[in-house]
Amino acid sequence: MAGIPDCTLTTACYFLQPYHAQARGMKETVESMETLLRIPCYLVIYCNAVMEPILRERREPFMSLTRIVVQEFEELWCSSLVDKVKKNREVFWPTRDHRTCAETHILTCNKADFVLQTIQSNPFHTTKFGWIDANIGVDGSKISNQYNNHLLLHVLHNLTNKFHLQLLNVTDKKYKLAEWKREYYMEYRWVACGCLFTTTKAIGMTILNRIKELIIETTNMGYGHGEEMFYLEILDEFYDDIHRSYGDYKDMLHNFIKPTTNFVYIYWSVVMRYFQMGYWKECIEVCDLLIRQYDNFALELNYDLYVRLYSVLYLSLKHVDLSRANIITHTIRQHYYTNPLFAQQFNNLKFLCGMEEFTV
Repeated sequence: MAGIPDCTLTTACYFLQPYHAQARGMKETVESMETLLRIPCYLVIYCNAVMEPILRERREPFMSLTRIVVQEFEELWCSSLVDKVKKNREVFWPTRDHRTCAETHILTCNKADFVLQTIQSNPFHTTKFGWIDANIGVDGSKISNQYNNHLLLHVLHNLTNKFHLQLLNVTDKKYKLAEWKREYYMEYRWVACGCLFTTTKAIGMTILNRIKELIIETTNMGYGHGEEMFYLEILDEFYDDIHRSYGDYKDMLHNFIKPTTNFVYIYWSVVMRYFQMGYWKECIEVCDLLIRQYDNFALELNYDLYVRLYSVLYLSLKHVDLSRANIITHTIRQHYYTNPLFAQQFNNLKFLCGMEEFTV
C-alpha cells in the first residue's frame, strides 16, 4: 500500500486487573494506546478476548493495516513461568513496585515471542518488523518531547537492516556473569529503551530467541524484573548486528535513526560512563556519531560539548588506536587554529577534560 512504511509493528494490550488490582483499568489501558491506534502503519495487536471489541472500534479506520490476535494470558509463551516468578519474588524482590505483579512482568517479557510470532506470520509481507509498547502516552509523550504523527512513520521508513535499539545508560559488563546477577537485580539498571525496537527477519529471530533463553535462565536463577535488563547480554553477543541509538525515552523518535537532540544527556549518561568504565570501542563509536552530527550541521553546535567529545575521543583512541589518535590530534589542532570559538572553549576545558598535556 502506498505511503505505508515497510515494517510491521507488534504490540500487546491486555486487561490484567483480574490478576492484579493495581493494574490499569480497561478505559485507562485503551486511552494510553490512543496515539498508537491513530497511526497509519502496519500493526499486529495481541490481546485477551475482553479487549478485542474496543480495540477494533478504536482502530476501525485502519483495520486494513491491522491484525488483532486474541491470545489469553494463559496461552502466552511466558505464562509457564508465572509460578516461578511468584516464588522468586517471595524470596528476592528488592525493586518491589505495587503497580506490578508476576503477570505484568511476564507480559512484558513476552515481547520477544510476540514479535517472533509476527515475523513468522508476516501478514503484510514486510521486510522489517518491530515492537512498540501500546502505552506510548498521550500524544506520544513517552517516546517524544515534541510529538507529531509522522515521526514514527519517518523512523519506520528509514530503518537499516540491523536490530535497532536505543540505549539510555551504560551498565558494568560484569553483570553478564551469573555470580553478579544478584547484585545486578538489587536495583533497576537502566540499560535500553525496550518500548521500541525494530529488526529484519534473520537477525530478529536470532536475537529474540536469545532473549527468550535469557528470560528462562534468569528466572530459573531466581531473578528478573521487566525485560530491558536482558539487553545487557545481547549488546556484546550481537555487537555488529545492532544499530544503537542513544538518549532518554523521550528522545526515541528523534534519535532512533540518527541523534538529533539531548546530546548533553547522551554525553553524561552514555559517553562518559563508557569512558569511565574503559569501554573504549563503544565510547569511540558514540563520540564519532555525535561529532559527525555536529559536523553535518544537523543541530546547533554546542562548543562546550563539541570540545568535550573531541577530548574524550582522543583520550579513548590513545588506549586502542594510536594511529587514529594522531589523526584526531591534527583535527583538533586545525579546529583550534581556524575556529576562535573552538579555541576559546578548548582553553577553558583542557584541564577539566584531561587534555592539559595536549599540545596545540
